[in-house]
Amino acid sequence: VHVWTADTSSKEQRAAWLANLEKIAAARPEIVVPGHMTPDAATDLSGVEHTKTYLIAFEEELAKAKDAAALKGAMEARFPGLGMGVALDIGSKVATGEMKWG
Repeated sequence: VHVWTADTSSKEQRAAWLANLEKIAAARPEIVVPGHMTPDAATDLSGVEHTKTYLIAFEEELAKAKDAAALKGAMEARFPGLGMGVALDIGSKVATGEMKWG
């Protein structure tokens, strides 16, 4: 699923999130219980790795995007087929300043 980024509206907040994911990965836990998951989701480090990859891509695409629609389109192109598109829609708007959240 698309990662919920709306609660981390600043680059610094997303960087802190990424740093925490790095700490989790470094601890090499056998089981990782996601805050949100599909019924068939893995409970290993793959979710942590997906979130790290997604956040890095989000920052890269945000730096290039002229608006939320461009950011959303770029992320959909990089991560085709992910569910929960509303997370990407709202997150894109918050990150570009087109919408306030929280």
